[in-house]
Amino acid sequence: MATNYDFRRSSLLIEQYQREMEIIAAALQDEDQDERDERLHFVERAWSLTCICFQGQRESSDTPIYASVAAVRP
Repeated sequence: MATNYDFRRSSLLIEQYQREMEIIAAALQDEDQDERDERLHFVERAWSLTCICFQGQRESSDTPIYASVAAVRP
């Protein structure tokens, strides 16, 4: 059974979440094209490194995955 405290806490959490989402939305709107391109570049690089790690792991099942990750690190 929910108490008044539960409802009050829930509404405070909702308000806090909405405030934080507004801050994030404003930051994303202020982000310029160079920042977006840089962020996308990091995502692309991370994805390609992840694929290399899993491919290496699949080809050599004897090698622990942490060794494959260490070998790919820049």
